[in-house]
Amino acid sequence: MWRASLANVRQAHRLGTGTRSILKGSALAAPLVGRVVRPTNASTILRRNYHEDVVYGYRVPKEFEYPDYSPEQLKNRQQQAALVCLVNAYRTTGHRATDLDPLGIQKREAIPELDPARYGLTDVNKTFDIDGILAVTAEDGSTKLSVAEIHQALTDLYCGHVAFEFEHIPDTAERRWFADHVESTSASYKLDAAKKRRFYELLARSEAFDNFMQKKFGQVKRYGLEGAESAIVALDELFSLCNHSGIAEAVVGMPHRGRLNILVDLLKYSPRALFHKLHGNAEFPSDLPASGDVISHIASSPMLNYGCSSDLHVTMLHNPSHLEAVNPVVAGYGRAKQMYLFDKNTDPGCALGDRLIGIQIHGDAAFTGQGVIMETLGLSNLPHFSLGGTVHIIINNQIGYTTPATNARSTLYTSDIAKLVNAPVIHVNGDYPEEVARAMSVAFEYRKMFRKDVIIDLITFRRWGHNELDEPSFTQPHMYKIIRARESVPKQYERRMKEEGIVTKDDASETRA
Repeated sequence: MWRASLANVRQAHRLGTGTRSILKGSALAAPLVGRVVRPTNASTILRRNYHEDVVYGYRVPKEFEYPDYSPEQLKNRQQQAALVCLVNAYRTTGHRATDLDPLGIQKREAIPELDPARYGLTDVNKTFDIDGILAVTAEDGSTKLSVAEIHQALTDLYCGHVAFEFEHIPDTAERRWFADHVESTSASYKLDAAKKRRFYELLARSEAFDNFMQKKFGQVKRYGLEGAESAIVALDELFSLCNHSGIAEAVVGMPHRGRLNILVDLLKYSPRALFHKLHGNAEFPSDLPASGDVISHIASSPMLNYGCSSDLHVTMLHNPSHLEAVNPVVAGYGRAKQMYLFDKNTDPGCALGDRLIGIQIHGDAAFTGQGVIMETLGLSNLPHFSLGGTVHIIINNQIGYTTPATNARSTLYTSDIAKLVNAPVIHVNGDYPEEVARAMSVAFEYRKMFRKDVIIDLITFRRWGHNELDEPSFTQPHMYKIIRARESVPKQYERRMKEEGIVTKDDASETRA
């Protein structure tokens, strides 16, 4: 059967997976549902239908409309073709000219395409109307900016400590939404003092935990978060956004790196229980004949609340030692829980991703090297497997055991594998926790809008070796000379908070104590 009534499909499947986006007002604005072969009229669709539409678990994608350019905007774009080329160059290649490496080893690239003079824009004082070209405004709210102002705005947006890759997405409406969202919200994104103080406390507690563990359990391979502490900020911001958006369940899968920090400092795992286990005891009652698991596999399932009327239930799944093997477990566990929530939910408008979110945390070398990554990504948009969008966080410490990235992969970024499913990628320098939170905000809004996977490439470093018993300077002497000479991420952020007057010297001492 190749033809199906749109009304019948909607009636049979009130719940959606990812989002099919279309440009409202364009020639392609006919409703698109399922695997679209070609657009037809509003009452009929064409798609390959290998199963009956009512098969349990099949979910029709939600529709999403985004306005196309108005006639005036199209005319302005035609008249300002050189400016359009400059803006497109920043959106496409600006990520290569960003400051992403906290160690400063990887330098900004000089990208000729980002020079306005390349497009004949040599008069820096000449003013252009950017309506329909760039989604920023002047201080007075107008869309008239000079070449110098446009160039500076593009540099700030696309060549700072956050880099965006989205021009590879084949859907025009998705690309337009992403560019408009980044350009229209970046300047207005501000964190209040309470949020900054929370970030500081999370960072300081993580560092204090690692210092304590190194002092008391120096012989233990704990795979600490030192150098990548901003990951805990990323997760905290994501949980907060989920809680405020009405999501009730978050299913998390992650490897060993930083697991204990996140369990103890964010997911309410008892430090007493952890220390009990570190002393050689099992996590089970003594009368049970069970030895338990290693510390890098333990899990937690707390209720979190960020000032909302309902809680967010976070399930950190147990982790096998085989890297990334937990990812399909997150997908399967989350999908089963989604179906359970659907069956008991009386809200006819509830769609995939409204009540549950999947979160996968990866290592950079494993994300490129483990085939299970590609296998799980390949299921992410299928109607019987989708979670309605998973947020992926790559804790990218720029080294895999002892192998640098230049000898470990053939791609520019470790995240390039995710382009298999056209997922947007947001790279961010882990030295800047507030920028990490902004990157997460963009990722969450994309996932919320399109119900598709999105990638955060959190570029950090590893203060110790692969574990705390290794000596990394034997194989990376230059990298570890830099690491041992630099200030930690929590100490850097503490200094900034003191300069802003948000944290005093006594506050810092009390928090760490």
